[in-house]
Amino acid sequence: MNLLFNASNLRHGGGKTVALQLLSGMAVLRPEDTLFVLAPDMPEFAALAQHSNIRLLPVPKAFHHSWPQKLWQVYFKFPSLCRQHRIQKIISLGNVAFPAKGIPQLVYIQLAQLVHHDAPAWKRMPVNVFLRNRLMDGYVAFQLRYASAFAVQTTVMRRRFAARFHMPESSVFILPNAATEEPGFVPASLPEPLLPLRLLFLSRYYVHKNFECLPELCRLIQERNLPIEISLTLDEYEAPGLPRLLHTLSGFRCVKNLGHLSLAKLGAALDAHHGIFLPTLLESYSGAYAEAILHRRLIFTSHYDFATELLGDAAYYFDPLSPSHMIQVLEEALRQPESMNQKLLSIEKLAAQMPRVHEVCIQCSKIIDSL
Repeated sequence: MNLLFNASNLRHGGGKTVALQLLSGMAVLRPEDTLFVLAPDMPEFAALAQHSNIRLLPVPKAFHHSWPQKLWQVYFKFPSLCRQHRIQKIISLGNVAFPAKGIPQLVYIQLAQLVHHDAPAWKRMPVNVFLRNRLMDGYVAFQLRYASAFAVQTTVMRRRFAARFHMPESSVFILPNAATEEPGFVPASLPEPLLPLRLLFLSRYYVHKNFECLPELCRLIQERNLPIEISLTLDEYEAPGLPRLLHTLSGFRCVKNLGHLSLAKLGAALDAHHGIFLPTLLESYSGAYAEAILHRRLIFTSHYDFATELLGDAAYYFDPLSPSHMIQVLEEALRQPESMNQKLLSIEKLAAQMPRVHEVCIQCSKIIDSL
């Protein structure tokens, strides 16, 4: 069977990581199929060519910077490639379906903003970012008409997606996130000593990740002389306003920037910390949650449904709009080390239930067969 995987939109962040995991898994699970992959011209996708049944179809760089070029590719070039390569099924991994008459198409929705219109993240966005995201939201919603099936990452996403687009929840597949796991992986114990409490803010810079809470949070940490250290994983050139934020944070001893972390270095970084800190305002299923669960690390995150329904009692929750409440939650955790042990036990249970990459790939393969 000739399958087309559309990863053309996935250049950054968790969406790209998920796509790379699925594509590698599909190549192994479906050796008799030919997998044509529409993807950005990037080394990570180029590496997929090691699989003999993967055929890369790189999209031009202009696709990501020019709406006329994007629309020409989506409405004319992509359907033409389907005819040229006799594609029998399409799996669009980056939210956007495209017109391909008569070909079943699964769309994997990872765009949280599509279903979280009530999220406070929208009010935090600069005008240009707000307009761009609203335009993307409308574009994705319009293109859904070309899909024959949908998949999302969590029950929260499925409930919200089904409600917005007036369809039964049973018609939406769930294809969860999975942590990157090396063969023979064994979780490391928490670093000793427990204090200072070292937390990893594992994320690229996006407005909805709420990095802007850090200056006030760090001021409170230092004012109260709390034994807490926060590590960032930012490349200062990945966003226009980021150098200014990093300059402001450079005046605080309790925060440091490790720079961009490659997947190869992710495990060691998590093992060097006691937990993750994620004050996000908007998520579909953060890869940081999956990685923290796999590595048995504490989780401090936002008290929103995308986190609470996924993590249950395994995480510490705070109001991400209130640095003072964050401090309150962190202080309580420091005062009650037995609560950390309870959280770690709950995380251990979640880890036992959490699907591994190969299991997610098997699930994806079954969904493809069902189209």
